[in-house]
Amino acid sequence: MRGDAEMIVRLAEKDFDEAVANVHNYSTTYVKIANSKIDSVVEIHDASADLFLSSKKRVFFTNIEKLNKDEVLSRIKKAGRAINSIKPKEDYFGIAEGNFKYARSSYDKKLINYSNDIAIKIAEDAISGAMKSGADKIAGMVSVGSIKSQLATSKGISNESSSSFIRLSLRAFRGNIPFQSIIAAKSLNKINAEKFGSDVGRFPSEVREKKRLSGGTYDIIYMPQPAGLLLENVNSMACIGSIENGSYLTNRIGKEVANEGLSIYDDGLLAEGINSSPYDAEGYPTQRTPIIKDGILRSYLHNFSTAKKYKTKSTGNAGLVMPSPNTMVLEHKEKLKDLETLISETRKGILITNTWYTRFSNYLTGEFSTVPRDMAVYIENGELKFAIGSTESSFVGIRISDNMLRMLKSITTTAGSTVQTSSWDAGNDYYFVPNVFVEKVKVTTA
Repeated sequence: MRGDAEMIVRLAEKDFDEAVANVHNYSTTYVKIANSKIDSVVEIHDASADLFLSSKKRVFFTNIEKLNKDEVLSRIKKAGRAINSIKPKEDYFGIAEGNFKYARSSYDKKLINYSNDIAIKIAEDAISGAMKSGADKIAGMVSVGSIKSQLATSKGISNESSSSFIRLSLRAFRGNIPFQSIIAAKSLNKINAEKFGSDVGRFPSEVREKKRLSGGTYDIIYMPQPAGLLLENVNSMACIGSIENGSYLTNRIGKEVANEGLSIYDDGLLAEGINSSPYDAEGYPTQRTPIIKDGILRSYLHNFSTAKKYKTKSTGNAGLVMPSPNTMVLEHKEKLKDLETLISETRKGILITNTWYTRFSNYLTGEFSTVPRDMAVYIENGELKFAIGSTESSFVGIRISDNMLRMLKSITTTAGSTVQTSSWDAGNDYYFVPNVFVEKVKVTTA
C-alpha cells in the first residue's frame, strides 16, 4: 500500500507544485438486526485514495476509486485541465514540510484480520441482553472492521497507520416507546454487547406511558449521544475556515465562552479514538488541542497553510483545502456519580436520549434548534414522570431552541462515565462525552 501512495505522488508531482496522496483500505462487516434477530450480514472491502494538488497557488482535490496506474494518470490529467480554471488562492502557503516524529497508531489486532464471527457474536449478545431485560422488540446495526491508511507527499513525508472499530447501534421498543443508543470502541475488550443490550432494553423501565408536554423553560439532561452531536459543533466552528466565514467563536480568543468548569478538546491521539491517527491529511503530527479550557476560548484549529497565514503553528487539523476537526472530548470539573443521581437532583426537566434535524439559523450568533426523537422523558422533583409525545405515534412532538454560547455557559455539571459514541444516522464522526446538564432551555411544541 505504501507503494500506491508514493506512486500516485510520483506521477502527480511532474505536473504540479505539490501533491499529497492518502490511500485507505477499508474492511467492514455489517450485521443488521431486525425484528429481534439477525437479518443480514454484509462484508465490504474497498480501497480508494484522496489526492490533493496545487499549482501556482491554485488548489485541487479529487478522489481516486481505482488504484491502478491508468486510472491514476487519467485523474491527474483531468485535474491538470481543471486546475487552470481555478482562481489562485492568494492566502495559500503550501503543505507541511519537515522531519516529524509521530506517535504509534493503536488498533486491536483481532479486528485487523477479523472474522465475520466477531460481528455476529456481538449482535447475538446484544439481542440476548435486550430481550432478557424486557424489550418487546429491537433493531440495530453492528459494524466491525479496520482501516489501513498510508500517506505520501511531494515534500518527502511518508507514513502508514492502522485503526480498528466496533460500532453497535440498538433501538429497543417497550410498548410504543422506543429508545436508541450507540456505543463504539477501537478494541474488542471495550465492548460488552450483552450488558449494553440489557441496558438499552431496560432503559428506563419505569416509564410506561406517553403524555403531551406544554412549552416552556426546562432544565435539559442530554445523554452522551445527543450531547456529542450538539457539542462537536464547537470543534467545527473553531476551525479557522469557519472563523473566517463567521462563527459564534469569531474574535473570542481569551474570552469566556462557557461555564468555568467546562473544557472541550480536539484530540487526534486518543488511544481508544476510532478516528485517531498519528498524522493529519498532510502528514503533520496530530495532537490534543484545548479549544475551550475552564470556560475560556484558547485556540482555533489550523492546518500548515493557515498556520503560516496567521503566524502560528499547525494544530494537526488538515483538512488540506481547509482545516477540519479530529475527535471532540468534553470534560467538566463538576461531575455527579451517574445519570440516576443527576435525574434525582433535577426539579423540572427533560431527559433527551436522541435528536435529529439540528439546524442553525445563525452561525455568527450561534442560534440553533433541534428536534428530540425516540424517547424524551419529563422529570419532576427528581422522578421520571412520563415519556413525551402522543400515544398515536413515535414522535416526541417538541423542539428545543437554544444558543450555543448560552448553552456552553449553562452546562453546570455532567454525570456518569465518558463514553465514545456517534450520531444515530452516521458513524463517521465520534466523540467522547458523559451525560450533560444544561440549565433553563426553551422548549416549544412542534
